[in-house]
Amino acid sequence: MKKLCSLIKASMTSDMSLFKIKTKGSKLSNLLPLFIAFYLMFMIWGSANTMYEKLAPLHIQYVLLPIFVLSVSFMTFMEGIYKSSSLLFNCKDDNLLLSLPISKRTVLLIRVLKFYIFEFLFNSMFLLPAMVAYIRWAESLSWTYFLSSIVMLILLPIIPIALSCVIGAITSSFSSHFKFKNLFQIVFSMIIIIGILGFSYQSEKVFQYLIEHASSLNDLITKIYYPAGVYANMISNFQIGNLLICILIHIVIFVCMIYFLSIFYFKINSRMKKVTSNKKVNVGSIKIQSRGKIHSFIRKELNTFFQTPVFIINSGFALVLFLIAVFAICFKFDSVLPILTSTEGGLGFEKEMVMGHLSTMIFILISFTSFMTSITNCVVSLEGKNINILKSLPISTKTVLMSKIYACLVITTPVLILGDLILFIRFQIPILECILLLVLSVLIPLVSHFIGILMNLKYPKLDFENASEVVKQSTSSFTSVMLGMIFVILTFIFVSNTIEWIPSIWLLVLAVVFYTIIDFLFYLRLIHKGVKEFNQLSV
Repeated sequence: MKKLCSLIKASMTSDMSLFKIKTKGSKLSNLLPLFIAFYLMFMIWGSANTMYEKLAPLHIQYVLLPIFVLSVSFMTFMEGIYKSSSLLFNCKDDNLLLSLPISKRTVLLIRVLKFYIFEFLFNSMFLLPAMVAYIRWAESLSWTYFLSSIVMLILLPIIPIALSCVIGAITSSFSSHFKFKNLFQIVFSMIIIIGILGFSYQSEKVFQYLIEHASSLNDLITKIYYPAGVYANMISNFQIGNLLICILIHIVIFVCMIYFLSIFYFKINSRMKKVTSNKKVNVGSIKIQSRGKIHSFIRKELNTFFQTPVFIINSGFALVLFLIAVFAICFKFDSVLPILTSTEGGLGFEKEMVMGHLSTMIFILISFTSFMTSITNCVVSLEGKNINILKSLPISTKTVLMSKIYACLVITTPVLILGDLILFIRFQIPILECILLLVLSVLIPLVSHFIGILMNLKYPKLDFENASEVVKQSTSSFTSVMLGMIFVILTFIFVSNTIEWIPSIWLLVLAVVFYTIIDFLFYLRLIHKGVKEFNQLSV
């Protein structure tokens, strides 16, 4: 048991490390992840209190906890499918663990327990605040509520993990037969995220429906989802026998999951590490193709982006939303219009103003998409231990850094221009305004890319063990997104205060001049101080 705990701790260390900011004197742990987690828990606690307050006069506040249990389990299941690929299969420390004098099932158990701990923390962030909020609104409360809640927190991740592991194993096995092994995972994750966002957009209607059909929903949930039903019964009528049966069932499910995975896990894992190619190569006809330095570096950066699923999902998802918004505007404009005109949850523009300044609305959409697409905030960190090799190449640092910028423009610009052209045709935008918007579709993303790479040079994280640490858990990614949001807010303030007395074409001209100056200043900052910061990097 001591050996198992040590192995789990070592495995968790690389995946759950907090952000670190390197200083010349010492290493300081950044408490930002904890702050974000507690802030999220506080927001959920406040939302739960609001819902309990509305349900309490009807004496049906008890129905909310089973609904929370089902919702969190569903989120865990969806998130688990996405996580299973990185936490279970094709892990970097596979060779190390398999070389140790431990059985293969122990290696698998370590993987699953690490997965369980991740999902337990994920569950606790959402479910614990709702459980705490219930204490204030409960009509009757005893020590059995606290016991039941603690047991439920511990057991709840097991069923969603078991299902997500099975589906993750099937999808990983399916995708491992193909050359582009990550494509299936990327597409599936995108669909899940879009579904969650669509559900969130309808949250008010969902809550109203909940109030009107609370009792019937509670009965349905407790019947179709066993943990929710057991928890509801233990809150209202606690029986130790039901608790023991619930614990036993979850243990059996966990053991069966380990057994099922042990049959296929190592076969799938070995296939995912293979390089698959359908091309037949004739050695006598091999030709060596020479490419320019910048072209080669751009190609390298694009390969890094498209071969890292978490990179695509985290940094490129705003581009997917942009295309969805474009098609929604073109085919469902009357449904989208309230988002621009509503004073409650919308931008608050008048309908006549929107219809008379459509090019300005497109400018806002381009700005939002560009600043929410922060790709360069981790491109330096992803070099990792290869940074010294990169620095030793016979190519200038300026060329290396600008190649990363160019690669990101290759990703963002075609998508933005495609969306622009569709909107231009749909709303018949004047030709001069079309040209200005196309120029802004290059200038605005360029600002975002400069911000990202400058932040990454200031806060690099080269000693990562998993790409998720850099893409989602680094100081540079957080600061880049925050600065991007500031630019979005400033853009909205500028537009809302000038749209009434400045024609759209002149507003776009001012935007082109402004972003050209900003891009030039960031470029000077990159080729001077940024180059020095890059040359000082070392692992």
